[in-house]
Amino acid sequence: MLGDSASMAQGAPPLYPHGQQNAQKPHQARPHDNHRPQTARPAPHRSQWSKGKRLPPNYRHDVVRDYGRHRLAPPPRGYNWVRVNNEYMLIGMASGIISSIVRAQ
Repeated sequence: MLGDSASMAQGAPPLYPHGQQNAQKPHQARPHDNHRPQTARPAPHRSQWSKGKRLPPNYRHDVVRDYGRHRLAPPPRGYNWVRVNNEYMLIGMASGIISSIVRAQ
């Protein structure tokens, strides 16, 4: 009996020497999905304009009056929606400062 308690105090020998008890399964490669065509994602649109900048006067001529049709919120007093290329910009009428930019859909 004394011998059994002495071996228990020392601890049992490891079941897997050299740390193999945490060994993982071999890596299994995923099959390639050749049915889906590889297409390049288009680069996100980057505007030449930015919020807080002043829109030059020669770009302020195309004022959007039917903003609801273009899914734009009504402009606050003193502001107008202006279309420049493929973007709508909410600008201050007196200053031309851009408050918001929305890409046309």
